[in-house]
Amino acid sequence: MLRNWKFLPAVFVALLTTALVSGSAVIVAPPRGTVTYPEVIAGVGSDGAGGFIVVVPFNMTASGTPVVPGAWIGDFYPNGSLKWGEYVKGFPFRPSPRVLRATANGSILLVGQSDAGNHTDIWVIKLEGDGRLRWSKDYLLNVSPGWIMFIDNVVQMEDEILIATHVDSFGGDGRVTAPVVLALDGSGNPLWAGAYQIPHGPRELYSTAIGKVKDGYYLILHDEETWYYVILDKNGNPLETWKIISPFEGFFIKSALSVGDTVYFLGGSSNGTVLGAIAGNSTSWARLYTLSPEKTCTEKSGNVTLLSSETFSTEPAPVLTVSEGHLIFQPAVVKAFRLTCSDGLNTTYALIKTDRMGTVVDSFTVVTEGKEEDMILPGNFGEPEGISANGDSFIALWRETISSGPMLQFRSFAIVSNLKAKPKGPAIEAYSFQVKTTPTDVKLIPGSPTTKKKLIIKVVEGQVTVKRANRIPVRVISVKDSSEKSICGPGISILLLLLLALWKRR
Repeated sequence: MLRNWKFLPAVFVALLTTALVSGSAVIVAPPRGTVTYPEVIAGVGSDGAGGFIVVVPFNMTASGTPVVPGAWIGDFYPNGSLKWGEYVKGFPFRPSPRVLRATANGSILLVGQSDAGNHTDIWVIKLEGDGRLRWSKDYLLNVSPGWIMFIDNVVQMEDEILIATHVDSFGGDGRVTAPVVLALDGSGNPLWAGAYQIPHGPRELYSTAIGKVKDGYYLILHDEETWYYVILDKNGNPLETWKIISPFEGFFIKSALSVGDTVYFLGGSSNGTVLGAIAGNSTSWARLYTLSPEKTCTEKSGNVTLLSSETFSTEPAPVLTVSEGHLIFQPAVVKAFRLTCSDGLNTTYALIKTDRMGTVVDSFTVVTEGKEEDMILPGNFGEPEGISANGDSFIALWRETISSGPMLQFRSFAIVSNLKAKPKGPAIEAYSFQVKTTPTDVKLIPGSPTTKKKLIIKVVEGQVTVKRANRIPVRVISVKDSSEKSICGPGISILLLLLLALWKRR
């Protein structure tokens, strides 16, 4: 036997491990039905060891707010099988975290608020990639009167944690909304915090993205119609404000990330998805991306040929990711009626991979099978929610919103697969789509100065408990690859022969 297995070259172990976990999966939450809060899956990410993290909060129950809110964290192999699962939650009769957003990039971050009714606090829990608790802290911000209802953006980079949100307040002059940013070091110590506004500008101003560049930070803000690119110094003070303009009607930005001094932004319009890059105070490039199926169903009625397809756009995902020097994103969803004449409705879920100049190098497109009675994923559409990638392996998240009378119901689903895979049933099936790209003109023009109000931060140790979970609050549907071969195929046989030869030389 291979007594010295643990001393084998890491590359062979990695190749064998990769081969053993081939395949795709769809992770659905809740396992059945829907829930009444939108953060069904609060986020996905990488565990730093080749696996993917999924965070499922339990913020509400059928009878209202749970006694002790928190979240389930699952770590999945690239084929969708579970490595481990655990619960993170507070204690009875003490303040507990209501998780609104999560991210993972080697370490895991859960971000939300206390259930004690503070309204303007931000609770952050940091765990190792294997689920061990690092720290838990609740940050009380002096922005009253007001309410923090959402977490807009969470970033981990260069041993810093950046959290962007906004505060709503109401007074005699009506509603006022102000962006707020909290910057922490990797141990949870506050670096700075501020509330931003544009004097004599919009009364309702929201945050979209926050990140680091060489000499400070960037902050992307927006009102109802206009997006702003704000350059901050190392203490979060505004230096320059630029308006982002586009020739497209209804242009918007959903997310951004920085690599060095370049800031990549992802947005869109009624024309399609827009990806671009900002260097300094100008855009270096921008491209428009649209998806179209290579073939659709055509039927004849009399002498007229009817095309049974149409497309529409949701917004692209609020998360743009980088993997091995490439950008990967979820474009706006394309809905197509009857891609094949023998089936019913199809909905398309897609990823696009580009180089750092926006040139498409790969894509991944799957559709629901179109048979309404067998449909596992939604027949309407799923809104893109986020993505994480390890090389070509990825986890991508979507959320379905269902109107039920005056109430909205939600469910989420994540696809775990590989850009080279061709999944085939039971929930999804690969389909050929063309990705069309067109250079476009997105510009930065000078805007009115942005100001910052320094916020006082009170830090409270947030007590939480972490324990391994004995049940899984998701449903995992395994999906085979249409070209998948036996695990003992030629590639594995060659690998095993190499391992045997190395062993005999000892």
